[in-house]
Amino acid sequence: MVEDRTRISTTVGSGTERHTLRARLIFEVRAGVPVQGESLNLLFGAQMLIGRDESCEIPILDNRISRKHALIRIDPDAIRLVDLGSTNGTVRNGEPVGEEIILMNRDRIEFGRALTFETRVIEREGHVTSVRLASGPVAYLLAPAEALIGRAEPGNRACDLLIYDPALELRHARFEHFYGNTFVVSLNDQNPVRVNGKPVKELEVHHDQLIELGKTLIRYELVNPS
Repeated sequence: MVEDRTRISTTVGSGTERHTLRARLIFEVRAGVPVQGESLNLLFGAQMLIGRDESCEIPILDNRISRKHALIRIDPDAIRLVDLGSTNGTVRNGEPVGEEIILMNRDRIEFGRALTFETRVIEREGHVTSVRLASGPVAYLLAPAEALIGRAEPGNRACDLLIYDPALELRHARFEHFYGNTFVVSLNDQNPVRVNGKPVKELEVHHDQLIELGKTLIRYELVNPS
């Protein structure tokens, strides 16, 4: 039996208990064009656990993956990854992960010879704000407390979530999560976010609501409560 060396902190800062909220952003219309099969798993929290167990933030239902396989943690200065004593290991850019490592932008992370993700690390004002893991159509965005949304352009590197839609502002809106609630905030009064068809400045979002950003329509699905 492989020893489970999982070290999962349940506290951040001054002992305040933190859980990772999991939501799914399902794209129904992007840049005015109806789409199918496009979604993003949005996670608010300080860390995400990868493993075969369905309770993991990134569940990979494959026998090559250990129940608790690896852990990714966001600190203000870096994104850290540690393998948790998995049977088939974790590999970064072809090199096995032993001790805790710092993830870099565009790293390729392979878990248990089963699935490979490419990373996107975002920093603003000298602090790490989010990490995105993508494998084909499957993507996860982990952010401690907020996610900035903007128009996808080569020079726009500060947004956590980039959307290919000319109708968006460079910094269009943001999701904020605190005290168990998630809010969407408009950053441009002339081009506000709409929730269920109504323009909003700031509004708590709930399961199955439709969020309109420019000419993009996203359905918000809550996967688990915080």
